[in-house]
Amino acid sequence: MKLSYFGHSAFGITTDSGTRLLIDPYLDDNPLCPVKANQEEAEFIVITHAHSDHLGDTLKIARSDTTVICVAELAVYLREKKLKTHAMQIGGEHSFSFGSLRLVGAQHGSMTPDGRYAGLAAGAIITIDGICLYHMGDTGIFGDLKLIGERHKIDCLLIPIGGNYTMDPVDAALAVSWIKPELAIPMHFNTFPLIKQDPTRFAELCKTHGIKTKIMEPGAELSL
Repeated sequence: MKLSYFGHSAFGITTDSGTRLLIDPYLDDNPLCPVKANQEEAEFIVITHAHSDHLGDTLKIARSDTTVICVAELAVYLREKKLKTHAMQIGGEHSFSFGSLRLVGAQHGSMTPDGRYAGLAAGAIITIDGICLYHMGDTGIFGDLKLIGERHKIDCLLIPIGGNYTMDPVDAALAVSWIKPELAIPMHFNTFPLIKQDPTRFAELCKTHGIKTKIMEPGAELSL
C-alpha cells in the first residue's frame, strides 16, 4: 500500500487493489497541505476525533458512497449532515472491504465545530494488505500504550510530537519504545507556532531505543 502525507495529522492510504482511505483530512485550512479538498476523494474516511483540525474537510470530500468511520457519537452528528457512517467504539474491531480497523483509546478531548460533545477521542489501528498501521490521533502519553504494543505488531506508527495539545518529542519517543513499531512517523507538528518542534530530535531519541523513523514532508508518499 501507499501512504500519503498532507501535513499535520492528515494522511491518505491507497491499497494494492486501489481503494482510497483518508485519515483526519484537514486540507483546505492546513497551511502545510499541498492539495485542496476538491482534489481528493475516498471510499473511506477515518476520523479520530471531531476537532476541526481532524474532522477537517470530511463534509466537503465525502460522496454519497463514502463511508466515514468514527466513534458512535460523532457518527450521529455526521449522519445529521447526510453522510454515510460506520459507528464504532474504543476496543471494537470491524472488517471492511479494505481490511480491518480497530479503535483504541487516546488521551484527548473531542468536540464538533459547533460545540457538541462528540464522544471519546481515539486512535485507529488499521490492517491493510498485511500491513498494520496505527494512527494515534491526538494524545498524551498513557500507560496502556504498552498494552497496545503487546497486543499488536505495529508495522507503521503515526505519532503526534507537537506538544501543548499532545505528546512532545520526549514523551513520543518514550511511547514509541513501548509500542515498538517497525517504523515511526511523526505528525501533528509545525502546523502552527504553538506546536513547533524539530522532528529530528524525535528521530534521534527513537534511535536510542532502536526504532527506525521516517520524517515525511507534506506531499510525500511512502510505499509500505
